[in-house]
Amino acid sequence: MQGRVLDGRYRIIAAIGQGGMGTVYEAEEVSSGGRVAVKVLKPEHAEKPEAVARLRHEAQIAGGLRHENICAVFDVGILDDASPYVVMERLHGETLASRLSRTGPVPPNELVEIMLQVLEGLRAAHARKVLHRDMKPDNIFLVEAAGRVVAKVVDFGISKGMGDEKAHHLTRTGMVMGTPYYMSPEQAMGERDLDGRVDVWGSGVAIYEALTGIRPFVAKNYNALLVQILTAIPKPLEELRPDVPRGLAEVVRHALEKRREKRFGSVVELRSALVPFRTIVVARPAPSRAGIGLPKVPMFTGGEDYSSTTSDDEPTLEMARDALPQHLQPEPIQPEPAQPETDPELTEVDDPPSFADSDHALTERRRR
Repeated sequence: MQGRVLDGRYRIIAAIGQGGMGTVYEAEEVSSGGRVAVKVLKPEHAEKPEAVARLRHEAQIAGGLRHENICAVFDVGILDDASPYVVMERLHGETLASRLSRTGPVPPNELVEIMLQVLEGLRAAHARKVLHRDMKPDNIFLVEAAGRVVAKVVDFGISKGMGDEKAHHLTRTGMVMGTPYYMSPEQAMGERDLDGRVDVWGSGVAIYEALTGIRPFVAKNYNALLVQILTAIPKPLEELRPDVPRGLAEVVRHALEKRREKRFGSVVELRSALVPFRTIVVARPAPSRAGIGLPKVPMFTGGEDYSSTTSDDEPTLEMARDALPQHLQPEPIQPEPAQPETDPELTEVDDPPSFADSDHALTERRRR
């Protein structure tokens, strides 16, 4: 493929990635000299109608979405061997999954900043009535741009229109779509009336995995995994990661409610609940610049002069509860009656003590 010009418009430079379904190449747009990424379906899959339909579906759906936190799709075409291809924004960086594999669990403050961007991208997609349905670390791409990390949602290959039961023939009655580990209970049961809460769940699973390094639901086979998703309660996040604020762990628990009516009602609600935790700054050594993958860059103003926070600065459980919608507010805990004092040396106080407990992007789609 190297050196080949597709439809007289995109000159292939080199392969930059490969998956089970296709290969991604870096290419130059002949007319502008700009760099793009071209995803080409492998010949053996080009003969499979559903694989071709999925790639075209991704181009159709993502091509209509324009947002900083969504990987842009610009064009679609067909090679001489009938293999379809999609022209996308060229991204430099790594996926959140690669980051986890390379460095281990992500610090809470950095992950919150990433997920706020991811949820903003999903909000834009949901506003266009598009559900992603496959939110996972592999589909969150981290890009260095203007001295900060920008998170982009990628791969709308199994996305679906809200309320449109005929949106795509890949979705059939009782057919389970999505990567099994990240499927919501309603997806696992093959339900068709999905809404934005399916992406709330997937985002919750991604947060849990990114903070702990393990998935909340695991099993030896597919059927056992579905049972886990439908019935098992994941190990409390704070037991696996004691440095995670209790309020943040509670937010993740709400995102992973089995019954979607008890979950956050939208990605907007989940994003609002995460906002109080974006200001946590943990004292730690300056990160090394060595290694491969995405360079380490300051995530917040102030560069690498990280300062420790006091308990008064830390987002609290109460702040997280304030961010939750009314129907998710937990019942208040009633204090136990005070025991009468028996020591004459002790004096009563009127008020008990209080405790402080959170490279290229084409500017517009070009057509022949």
